[in-house]
Amino acid sequence: MGVRIVADKYSEAMLELAQESNTLAQLEEELTYVQDVMKDHAELTMVLTHPVMENHVKIELIDKIFSQAISTMALNFMKVMIQRNRASYMREAIQGFITKARELRNIVEADVFVTEPLSEAAKEKLLAKLQATLQKEVILNVTIHPHIMGGMIIQIGDKRIDASVARRLEELEKTLHNAGSTQIGVNG
Repeated sequence: MGVRIVADKYSEAMLELAQESNTLAQLEEELTYVQDVMKDHAELTMVLTHPVMENHVKIELIDKIFSQAISTMALNFMKVMIQRNRASYMREAIQGFITKARELRNIVEADVFVTEPLSEAAKEKLLAKLQATLQKEVILNVTIHPHIMGGMIIQIGDKRIDASVARRLEELEKTLHNAGSTQIGVNG
């Protein structure tokens, strides 16, 4: 089975439990915390997915790390994946749960790429504009990417708005190239 198929089965099961127990927002928050810890500590993911490491050791480890920070339900979600030798799918299952939970709660994540940090006023204005346009609550993730030269790129799910200077320069280059080709009769 593919990673996405296995991860989706676990995230869907967790989503169903969260809805039944009316803990969707809480579990989203807790699993976002787990995701952040795993992202910040790559060695944790390596240990959890290591095939030689015994499952009881992995479970003891997540108990020590997370038992004081997350609910029993979130902890059991991780333990079940480990017990069923599915720890290698945990990150994808957690991300799948978070994405689906946010969809159900009418929340979207917008990744914004800029050349320098946005002021608080600019962030608030962008956030208000996105929320008004999308009619959803928006979580804004701003990342600095100097290669875009200016402007910004906004990524929401599979939709991308590229208002970067780099893209405009590429378009200008194509236009000039096509105009030059047309003048000398290359384009027909």
